[in-house]
Amino acid sequence: MSWRVRLLGLAGALAFGCTSGPTAPSSASAACTPQPASANAVLPIFGRPFDAAFPIGNFFDHDKPIDGDANGYVLTLCGARDSKQVDGHPGYDWRMAEGTPLLAVAGGVVLTAGLEPPHFCPELNRTVQADRVLLLHTAPTGVLYVSVYGHLSRIDVQEGAPVSEGTVIGLSGNTGCSGTPHLLHFGVARNIDGNVDGTWVLIDPYGWHAPTGDPWALDPRGAASVWLWKDGAAPSLR
Repeated sequence: MSWRVRLLGLAGALAFGCTSGPTAPSSASAACTPQPASANAVLPIFGRPFDAAFPIGNFFDHDKPIDGDANGYVLTLCGARDSKQVDGHPGYDWRMAEGTPLLAVAGGVVLTAGLEPPHFCPELNRTVQADRVLLLHTAPTGVLYVSVYGHLSRIDVQEGAPVSEGTVIGLSGNTGCSGTPHLLHFGVARNIDGNVDGTWVLIDPYGWHAPTGDPWALDPRGAASVWLWKDGAAPSLR
């Protein structure tokens, strides 16, 4: 199986941890103020995925970002438990006006641009498909990352096209298994064995900020998360 097919197969988990249903905004905060200095690891390669600041909806679940492996709560990057969010969520959700331009966080290549495979959304009681874009990035260290944008209303790039940081890749939307005001899902996967045909694992682009060990890094299915944002580029988690 080619590396491209592997990643396309991973797209469902990456972009649509929201397959568990439409999400309302969470009232919880990160329970800390994450900064590069408090992260477990730092590799500042990402710019902003959008301009301006928008309220957060769901966090990356460090215990664990896997649909169907529910334990009743999301474990945030600061080690706080939150039972109000989508359990097993594999990325971050922001609420923003539909039609907000979405930006490539780094230079790379468009891996996927179009509809996800159809799947049944229980909360909407119908089969849905979301427009999504996956971008492949190579860090200066040689490590490969994929950034994922889900629930788009419009796609402005084509598969295989190169992008630069800040390229408008599409517009935020509410497609797929999503309910207003859930209008952008952003996720990241990291290649952990240096082989594009190898293993890709979901990670938190904000890293891990609690004094205890990260459960996702300790899980055999997981990997260590990394603070990937350049100075001032990390979207607010408030």
